[in-house]
Amino acid sequence: MATRTESEFINLPFQEKLDFLYGLPARRKRDLILSAPEAERLVQSFTPESLFYTLKEIGSADAGDLLSMAIPEQVKGLVDLDCWDKDRPNLARMREWIEAMAEDGRKRIADALVNLDLELVTLFIRQFIKVHRLDEAEAALDLASSSVVQFDEHYVIEFTGADSLAQLVQEFLEEVFERDYNYYASLLEEIYWGVDAELEEQAFAARRARLSDRGFPDYFDAQDVFTYLDPHHFREIRTQHVAPNRDDLPIDGDQSSIDVALTAPGGDDSLFNAALMAGFAMQGKRQLRSEMAMVTNQVLVARSIDFGDPEAVRTAVEMTHHYLNLGLENLAGGDLHTAIDDLRGTHLKLLFRLGISLTIDLRTRAQESLKRLGLSAERSTELPYLDSPYAEGLAGFLQLLPRFHAALDRGGSVELRDFSSMRDLHLGYALLDRIDAVPGVFRGLLGLEVAAPAFRAAVAGRDIKLSQILLTALVNLALDRRLTPAPIAASRLGAVRALLTEPVPARLGDGFRDLVARTLEARLAPEVRRHGADFVNSCLNLFEEEYAELEAGRPIDPRFVRSLLLRQD
Repeated sequence: MATRTESEFINLPFQEKLDFLYGLPARRKRDLILSAPEAERLVQSFTPESLFYTLKEIGSADAGDLLSMAIPEQVKGLVDLDCWDKDRPNLARMREWIEAMAEDGRKRIADALVNLDLELVTLFIRQFIKVHRLDEAEAALDLASSSVVQFDEHYVIEFTGADSLAQLVQEFLEEVFERDYNYYASLLEEIYWGVDAELEEQAFAARRARLSDRGFPDYFDAQDVFTYLDPHHFREIRTQHVAPNRDDLPIDGDQSSIDVALTAPGGDDSLFNAALMAGFAMQGKRQLRSEMAMVTNQVLVARSIDFGDPEAVRTAVEMTHHYLNLGLENLAGGDLHTAIDDLRGTHLKLLFRLGISLTIDLRTRAQESLKRLGLSAERSTELPYLDSPYAEGLAGFLQLLPRFHAALDRGGSVELRDFSSMRDLHLGYALLDRIDAVPGVFRGLLGLEVAAPAFRAAVAGRDIKLSQILLTALVNLALDRRLTPAPIAASRLGAVRALLTEPVPARLGDGFRDLVARTLEARLAPEVRRHGADFVNSCLNLFEEEYAELEAGRPIDPRFVRSLLLRQD
C-alpha cells in the first residue's frame, strides 16, 4: 500500500486517504495532502498533536502551506505543545509559527491569535509595543512619529524598537480593532496593567487544563505510568480493571485520530506490531493507536520531555513501543494468537507498566549481584575491576530506568538502549548469572575473596580487571606450574605466545585449554564450575583475541598487552 502513486491516492475515498497517510514521513504526507482536492479537510481532520508533529518534522519555515489550512483550535494545540519551556512561555518559538503564517495575511494571523489565551498574546505583543492611555499624563507623545499609531481616542501604541515583525503586529492590532473592539481594548489594558509573572501563571494554568483534557496529565499524575506492578500476579491485577473494548470505534473521517504521529512504531517485526496488524480491523487499530498515544503522552510528561524536540519525542515513542512489546511478549509467551487475545483484553497502560516492571525486577536482581561482589548499589557507576561488557551491562541494569547494553546482543554496538524484547531480558539475567559465579571461581581457584574489603583495597586505583587476575594465574600455571596471579615478566611474552597459541590461525592451543579444563575440574565444585564456565571462557576469548591481533614473528610490545598482569624485568 505504501507504494501507491499520487494519482491512486487522489482517487481513494476520504477515510482511506486518512488511513494511508498514517505513519508516512512528514514531507511525503504533505505532498500527498496538497495533491488532494480535499486537502483542507484532510488537514483539519488531524488531531492537534498529529498536525503539530507533522509540521515540526517538516520545520516551521516550510510548514506554511499546511499551517494555512489549520483551524484555530489546531493552532492553539500547536502553541500549547511547542511554545512552552516547562511552566514558562517560549515566545521565540511562538514567533516562528506566527512568521510561518505571515504570508496568509493579517486576517489569518488574527484568527489564530484571538483564539489563544489573552494572557499569552499579551506577553507576546508586549515585546514590541508600549501602550499609553490618553487619559494619563504620560500620553504626551509625538503622534506624528512613525513609531506611534492610534486607532481610537483611548489608547496610543508606541513601537519600542526596530523589528521585522513590527508590521505584522501593527496589522494584527488593526484587524482586531476593526473586528472586535472589546478584545482590542482588553488586550491593550492587559499590556498596560498586566504583571508578567501573573500573566504567565494564568496562561500556564489554562494550557495545563487543555493538555489534561487531551490526555497529557499533570507531571506528578503522569509518574504512575512507571509504577511497579508484580509481573507474577499480572493476570490477577488485570481482572481488577474493566476490560477495554477494541472494536466499537465509529468511522468518522472528520474526527479521525488515525494520523496520531506519536504512535507510529516503525516497520520492525515485533510481536506487538504483528498482533496489531494481524488481529484487528481498522477500527480496532485506530483505538489501539489512540490509546498508545495516550500512554506516550504520559511518558513525555513524566520524563519532562520538550514536546518541541522531535528527536526526544521520537525516542519516547520508541520507548513506549518497546515496553509495550516487552510486556506483550512476556504475557503471551511469544505466541501470536495469544498476543492478539491479550492485546484485546489488556489496557495498554497496564501492558506498558508490565514491561517496565520486568526490567525493575532485573534491576533488583542486579543489585543483589553487586552485593555479592562487595560493591555498593549507590556507586553503581564505579565498577572498577569488572571487565567489559560485564561492567557496562551491570551499570545499565542498575539505572533508575534500567537500560540494556547493546553489546550483549552480539551486535557490535556499545550503546545503552531500552529493553525491547524478552530476549533482552534473558540476556540480562544470563549476564547476572555469570557475574554471580565470579566469587566462587576466584575462591576455588586462587583462594581470593573478591567481595572482601581487603581485595578491593589491593586493586584500588590500579586499573586491574578480574580477567587479568585469572588469566595471569592460568598462564603462570602453564609456564611454571604455579597457579598464582603474580605479574609475569615482560621479557617472557614471546614464550607465552609460543607456549599458548597456535600460529595460523592465531588461537589458544588445545594443550592450554586442556590444562585449564583439568584445573577447573580439580579445584571447583561441579556447580561452581558449571555456573562459572561462561565467565572463564569469556576471559580465554579475550586472551585469544588479543594475541590474534599481535603480528606473528615480531617482538611483543608489553604496552599493547592488556590481558595479563606484567612487570618489568
